[in-house]
Amino acid sequence: MRHHYWKNKTIVITGASSGIGKAVLKKLSEVDCRIITLSRNLPVVPKNSPAVIIPISCDIGSKTSIAKACKIIQKNFDKVDVLFNNAGITAHGRFDETSMDVFRKTFEVNFFGMIDLTQKLLPLLLKSRGTIIVTSSVQGLYGIPGRSAYCSTKAALHSVFESFRMEFSREGLRAILFCPSYTNTNLRTSGLTAKGSKLHDAQAKQLSEPEEVASKMIKAVESPNSRLVIMEKMGLFVKWMRVISPGLMERIIFSKLQKDIERRKYER
Repeated sequence: MRHHYWKNKTIVITGASSGIGKAVLKKLSEVDCRIITLSRNLPVVPKNSPAVIIPISCDIGSKTSIAKACKIIQKNFDKVDVLFNNAGITAHGRFDETSMDVFRKTFEVNFFGMIDLTQKLLPLLLKSRGTIIVTSSVQGLYGIPGRSAYCSTKAALHSVFESFRMEFSREGLRAILFCPSYTNTNLRTSGLTAKGSKLHDAQAKQLSEPEEVASKMIKAVESPNSRLVIMEKMGLFVKWMRVISPGLMERIIFSKLQKDIERRKYER
């Protein structure tokens, strides 16, 4: 991390109480900067930090909560240099078994919440010619079985922030779509099942640690050429195979996720 890059910057991090957001907060707290955290649960603030850290309670899935948080930011800060759009939720279930309430809830957090927050903070981002980095997924590049709600939110984010990047390029704003590898977070135990109950899926194998992901996200912000950043080899495979040989790619995904393709009984 290039400490001088972050010195005196004003940074907003969503989902900073756990996982990747918590790791980003910990790393940036080593620098003399201002960090505003937005999360439902207030994060543990690192001790003896040179940074000024302002935790604000905020549910990214709530318009009212976002509006209140942004009023506080707008009142106390004249700019935002970097926005880590990190908060998110997952949802697992076949398309035909996933309720519309689950689709709506997943979009409220992963899509509409991010867009609402970005629009409200846009005047402060414009003042600093700032950067927005979105925690996305390779599942936003190509939908996979059993994740239609989640994948569609990430695909929508890609389209919005690619449009955003071009629209505001002359104003100096940047938008980075960051696709981490599977990470050791509580995403799979805090998400939604097809019928909206709490998810309790087992973690994927060969997980990255949040600290590793946070370091690469910070490095992506520091690089002026970052646009779409993909951490894992499988993600790069999906990126290119969807163009070169989508049929082969689908057969490989099918074989790996066959259990998620099979029809299951509806939850009671």
